[in-house]
Amino acid sequence: MFDKIKNLLSEIETTGIKNREQNEKSLITILSTINKIGEEISELEKRAEILLDLIKTNAPKRREDKKDPVREKETAESSGFINKIQSSRVNITTLIDKGWNLIVSGKYKEAIKELNRAKKMDPKNIKVHNLLGWAYIHLQKYDKSSLVFQEVLKMDPKNEMAHANLGYINHKKGLYGEAIEKLSAIENHAKDKQAILYALFYLGLVYYEREMYEDAVEFLNKAISAGPNLYEAYYYLGKAYQKQGLKNLCTQIWEKLIKTNKYNIWAKKAEEELNGK
Repeated sequence: MFDKIKNLLSEIETTGIKNREQNEKSLITILSTINKIGEEISELEKRAEILLDLIKTNAPKRREDKKDPVREKETAESSGFINKIQSSRVNITTLIDKGWNLIVSGKYKEAIKELNRAKKMDPKNIKVHNLLGWAYIHLQKYDKSSLVFQEVLKMDPKNEMAHANLGYINHKKGLYGEAIEKLSAIENHAKDKQAILYALFYLGLVYYEREMYEDAVEFLNKAISAGPNLYEAYYYLGKAYQKQGLKNLCTQIWEKLIKTNKYNIWAKKAEEELNGK
């Protein structure tokens, strides 16, 4: 199984974006398989532990064996600690994947529940915090999301993804100049490619919401170039063209989005608008 997954990943790395649609489907299947494997490993681990305890409990005792209570306690504590670490890693990975998939599906409240569970298990997991803050942004709970990203910056003051998200939150709070300044700095100086991608996307949204549609189109196109699978950017690019009266370009962008992934929440929104719903 693992060799098959490795071979598939190597094949995708080789083909790159040439077979983007097929590769995307394959990667979704692979991630789903890995999640299932993780759950099965966790279950097998529990079964093995139970059987091991039963065998130890019912094992015949040798007269010549002398128990060392201190050593037995140390061994039990060490084994339990290792098992807890292994189990928590599997569970946190599963919760992060669930949270991410729920965000992509537009189920933000459900995502927050899963990510808060992960946060309790690993309070210093920056990935969990960033996803949690992102989910709050989509629910327009900007104060909560801001607090989450502030927690990230306490753990990692230079975390560029958190700075990008705080830049967008500044805009939503009416701090337009500060938002543009922060996001532009990330676009020009950041090293984290994901942070740059979202800085471009957020700048596109800032200019769209400020009704500066030409600037919005520029930055949304840059975001799509940096991240072709950022479907939300396609949706808002179409909206920006629509606001400019460029209906043909709007239709082209949305049709491309629907063709790429018609089950995505943003593709569904685009399809509804094209159908006049």
